[in-house]
Amino acid sequence: MKENNKILQLINVAWRERWSDSQWGINIKKVLPRGVSGDVYNLADCLQQQAVIGSTANPLVLNYLKHSLCAHLVSHAAVLRCIAKYDKLGRVYCVTALLEFLVSIIDGITCRIKSEESLLPGAMVQLVHWVMQIFARTVQQYEMRGEMSAEQSYMLDQSCKLIERLTQQQFLLSMLYVGCHEELETLDRIRDLYASIKASLTNSNLTLSTATAEQQLKQLAYIDAKHLDLQSLNPAPALEKISCCVQPLLAVEVLLNPCKDTSYYVAELQMLQRLKGYTNTRLFYEIIRAGFLTLSNVADTSPDTMWGAFMFFKMPHIIKQLHALQRVPGEQSLPATDYIPELVEALELLIEDNLLLDFMDTKCSCNIIEFLLSDWTTLQLVNDVHVKKFASQREAASLLLKKCNNGQQTPSNINFIKRAETPLSGVLKTLCTNKVQDMVNVLCQVPVGNSFELILSVATVEGRLKTFVSRLIQCNENSKPMPGELGKLSIIRSTLFDVSFLMLTSIVQTYGSDVVLSERGDSFFEKWVRECMMERNKLKNPRQILALCDDSIVDELLLSLSKPETAQLKPSNLTWQDICLNLPGVLHHVLIAWEQETLSSADVKSILDNIKRRLFSFSVCATSFLCAYMYSVRETELLKPLNMIQQFLAPLTSEELSSQENAKERLTLSYQIIRKMQYDVHPAPNTKSRLISHTPLIEQFRECWRSVSEAGHLPVRAAQTLESLLLAGGASWLVTQLVEQLIGCKYMRDMAKCMDIVFAVMHLDIERTTEALLQYVVAPLILRRQDEDINEPQSLVLSRLCVYCIISCLETRSSSAAAFKKRSRSHDEEEMVGVANAAKVRKVIGDGSDNSTDFADASGVGSTNVTSMLSTPSAELRATPLSLKEPLQSSVKHIFRVFLQFVSGDELSPKAIFVYQFISLLVECGGERVAPVLRLLPPNLMQQLLKVLATDDIRVGLISRLYDLRLHGGRQAAVADLCLWRNMQLSRHSIHL
Repeated sequence: MKENNKILQLINVAWRERWSDSQWGINIKKVLPRGVSGDVYNLADCLQQQAVIGSTANPLVLNYLKHSLCAHLVSHAAVLRCIAKYDKLGRVYCVTALLEFLVSIIDGITCRIKSEESLLPGAMVQLVHWVMQIFARTVQQYEMRGEMSAEQSYMLDQSCKLIERLTQQQFLLSMLYVGCHEELETLDRIRDLYASIKASLTNSNLTLSTATAEQQLKQLAYIDAKHLDLQSLNPAPALEKISCCVQPLLAVEVLLNPCKDTSYYVAELQMLQRLKGYTNTRLFYEIIRAGFLTLSNVADTSPDTMWGAFMFFKMPHIIKQLHALQRVPGEQSLPATDYIPELVEALELLIEDNLLLDFMDTKCSCNIIEFLLSDWTTLQLVNDVHVKKFASQREAASLLLKKCNNGQQTPSNINFIKRAETPLSGVLKTLCTNKVQDMVNVLCQVPVGNSFELILSVATVEGRLKTFVSRLIQCNENSKPMPGELGKLSIIRSTLFDVSFLMLTSIVQTYGSDVVLSERGDSFFEKWVRECMMERNKLKNPRQILALCDDSIVDELLLSLSKPETAQLKPSNLTWQDICLNLPGVLHHVLIAWEQETLSSADVKSILDNIKRRLFSFSVCATSFLCAYMYSVRETELLKPLNMIQQFLAPLTSEELSSQENAKERLTLSYQIIRKMQYDVHPAPNTKSRLISHTPLIEQFRECWRSVSEAGHLPVRAAQTLESLLLAGGASWLVTQLVEQLIGCKYMRDMAKCMDIVFAVMHLDIERTTEALLQYVVAPLILRRQDEDINEPQSLVLSRLCVYCIISCLETRSSSAAAFKKRSRSHDEEEMVGVANAAKVRKVIGDGSDNSTDFADASGVGSTNVTSMLSTPSAELRATPLSLKEPLQSSVKHIFRVFLQFVSGDELSPKAIFVYQFISLLVECGGERVAPVLRLLPPNLMQQLLKVLATDDIRVGLISRLYDLRLHGGRQAAVADLCLWRNMQLSRHSIHL
């Protein structure tokens, strides 16, 4: 108090003697202890109180206050706080003088020392509240009286001027933004004042001197991060005329996850929409265009049917759900219509792509637009008027193309995809009945031609695959032989068992047992798959398979099969299930006897033929054991089991085929299954495989990437090849090659297109590839090549790729998919993936292995039916976690530690620019979703970056978004960085206070 009294006495002496500013400065320093701020003794409060002690302000004392501010005797925060405390708002002259004073110092407000930083945000909030009070009081008096004095009018003008200056200062807005998270009660009062001001202005028709004053008041009352400047580094969608991101991403996802429900794809596309800033119109256009692009370059094989089914059956539901999720909760819904306006706009854009549509019309021998939209009216995506309009726009071109082809074009599988939905419904309906003959008639027609493939594709994309499988399993269970049943009924039951077993085995081979079967299913087929079936990348221990055999049944089978005169097995003695489980024991005895030359080759052939003649599923069970056995023996011992498998593939005579009903279809399906199993273990040497090749991996990659570059998008076959290269070379190797292709582009347009494709390819395994990118690729690449081509614009594109991958990896799928990287595979009959390490795996489970080993990744969970597609909320699949999970967390921590080293010096370098670009893009593209990532930022990274990056690139919007302002620590860090930024700006631009 002693010093306070001295200060008050000094102010009185200075006023009486009319000291100049310099005299005041000299004498006040005699009172204040050396090195101590005047804030400790409330110097600003003392000066302000003495300045407005009367009815008018004392300009001399206000000058002393300004001089103390310029001489750093008091802080800006203390001055703002003491002014905001002045509550005698009826003294117009005093208030006006304080407003003028604030206008004169507003451009130089900052913090000079650490202790001031915690005070300035709260002081800014209190100042805004004070100005709002003045404004509200003045306009309310005008509302009541209908007039305003000249003094009040001038005070209001000064208030408008101060508000305008406040909103022009980004630093002050950022401090207000931080302070609002601390002074929540004051913020509520500010908003109440703004509401009353707005009401008074409306009622009184008062015209303010500044036209934008009301909007500026609203900005201050409802300050948000969007009001703070942030330099945009992500390209605007308008500048990206042709997008290459949707097609490759869908190509990868349909390849890996054809069984996923609609919500999965919706979440993926929403993530892409946020990253790219697409409108719904642009997104719908890109989705439909992606479907046509992919269909345009796939052959009439299973990828064709899968993509066609995806486009015609799942895509409409994706679009409908995307449209539904755009509605803001609580917002007044638009009038109901029978179409989606954004989709109609997207189709109008698509119609202009004549080359693509001409190609699709030629491929499908029809008007592809009309073919696509004809069923979309039932979902109210478009109405009949739109269908007729778009069809008529393409009619002339379609007719001309048909005329040019002159009927020589072979119809594509695409033409038959829509027709497969009705047979699928018929099959499912028939399987619900107990009529054995009807089920046999229907199921035996399914494998004819490519019907089975088409039905599977439709079932997959419609989410009915698990329903189909469960009913087939039930059908297989119900086909068990009945005691005493003979004659035709017994033959029908055996046929039903055979065809359902073969179809189920084919489905499991295509999609994986983890996708289509329940984990603890107790049916015979599910048990056989778990214990005996050889799946791609899922090995079975032959010793464990043999342990399931019953010696008495094996002896009975051996006796029965070794008699050439035996025409058929006695169904009354053994069930088909018993035979399936005990055939491995028979084959093991046959193999040993053949090795010891107890049996001749003719005897072995006779036994194998007898197995195949009974039921074709028996040859599949036998092949499965032989494949497991081949994994466990030396290379020199493969010949005999291979020859046995080849015998199962030997054609039957016409008499043998005619002796059984529907034998040809079942035999063909069994051949396909056996070939797949054999290929997994021992691929033919002349087979063109994505992995079995003498060509180095790098050359295979370059050839594949060349095809991608020529196509301008990601063909399905290229996606399959890249997935195989990922399995063979590992994530680090593939990501390195992809990044090399990216930074090797010469033109910005090519670089942007390449980055989109690379980003999509990394979704082959987004977690592993993101880990490789952040931990093993980026830092070495920048350190090694920063003086070469890791500069602008390569640096920016590389940082964008990193950020996109982090955001995609961060936005988790469903809870089950978050725990495991689950996949389901699309059809691929020609090439199997799990052959790369066959020789290595064979050694792993050699002699002495007691446990079967599972080398596969967990596969995707089954999908739901069509009715649940629109009910599953996308937010559940793309929820932002509160904390990062491994390996993303360790990868982010690693790259941030590297960044700290990049900015540890004093000079500006490409490394520092990359750090800025990375952090800026992370904030810009991720928004609040990247909060768990930003929490891992090292405490002094931004301060060091600010010191190194001597440009105007870093702005307050970036700094304010880096920290969680709801926490005290976050506010402290934000204010420290903002004040450092402010002082560097003042120093750089030489602003005089």
